[in-house]
Amino acid sequence: MSRGVRLSSGLWRGRRLEVAEAVRPTEGRVREALLSIWQDRIPSARILDLFAGSGAVGLEALGRGASQAVLVDRSTSSLTALKRNCRSLGAENASVRRLDLPKGLSRLNGPFDLIFADPPYDFQAYDSLVELALPLLHSHGELALEHDRELGPNLSPHSVRRYGGTLLSFFDAP
Repeated sequence: MSRGVRLSSGLWRGRRLEVAEAVRPTEGRVREALLSIWQDRIPSARILDLFAGSGAVGLEALGRGASQAVLVDRSTSSLTALKRNCRSLGAENASVRRLDLPKGLSRLNGPFDLIFADPPYDFQAYDSLVELALPLLHSHGELALEHDRELGPNLSPHSVRRYGGTLLSFFDAP
């Protein structure tokens, strides 16, 4: 776990997070764009960070005033990095969960105000992920799904933002 990602804003601005070897972190510009889009919704929000990796999105949201972040991954090395990152920041309102996604979503207790999902490159179950995540949202909540422009859900998002070859697709609560 030699690589790291730097938090760019909030309470822990400039702090470096551990990143497990096989993890592809959300690009800094994409993370910054997402958090800027959500800036008015983050204070006091309950955040769910799926395929969390280093936890950068959920932890940065906590540093911007979110009330709670649930960081989910299935990789043992990512879970180790997540726990270390939470401990090093003193993020007491963050919890780490090991779940196989998307089917493990049924084991989470909502509602969440904001959900972010950044599946690995080889992920195929985008539609299932969206369908299982949306019921976990608060009535005015939003899901942001990061994906490659060549891959992604067949479901229709309410908004899509493009950052090079990366897309953020936004879905409203049902």
